[in-house]
Amino acid sequence: MKPKIETEKGWTEVVIDDDCEFEKFYRAADILQNKFNIAFTNKLNDFDSLYWDFIYKEKSLTLFYNIYEGVTVFPKAYKDSTQSDNQFAKEIGNRLFEALIDLNWTAFANGKTIGTKGSENGIVTCDIENSGGARVTVEKDCGNIPFAITIGIYGLMFHTHYESDAEKANNYVTEIKFRINKFFDLFDVEEVRRTDFWQTKYESQLNELAGVFDETNS
Repeated sequence: MKPKIETEKGWTEVVIDDDCEFEKFYRAADILQNKFNIAFTNKLNDFDSLYWDFIYKEKSLTLFYNIYEGVTVFPKAYKDSTQSDNQFAKEIGNRLFEALIDLNWTAFANGKTIGTKGSENGIVTCDIENSGGARVTVEKDCGNIPFAITIGIYGLMFHTHYESDAEKANNYVTEIKFRINKFFDLFDVEEVRRTDFWQTKYESQLNELAGVFDETNS
């Protein structure tokens, strides 16, 4: 799974998340600073938009947020961007996207379940847990099923999905991590800001998760 890349404006724009709250922007900024050792050179905060400039491999880039467009990364030079400006915007955008997907996911039981028999009678190859309250487990060689992926959101839903090879199984895990993260992101919003619009988004995300489970059921 990769972020959406837009070039229609004349420069490369990496869409980290096109439907999110301010909290996602600050989480992205924190990763850039603490994981990739990037310092912000200028911060412009508007009512509904944030423009934070930074240097990556000697290129001037911008981490951007807007309530209608979400979080993106693009070259500060806009239409005057060089090929390398666009290339490095894409590079750090991809790295940031992947880091956000992995955020809050850790090995379940400190990895002690790896190599053991799982609930689908296969050998556990991946077992991860989200601090928000979810678990994803991958098993291989489950009888006549090559790979089984079980997903649970604690107290809410449980699903088992099947795949034919390791690559497809890994891709599915990445997709599910992204979607579960999106659901948990809603709870970063303070309770006083959880309006009717927030409730609509909650129900939409919940239905989307359930729909993905149904669509991918084998």
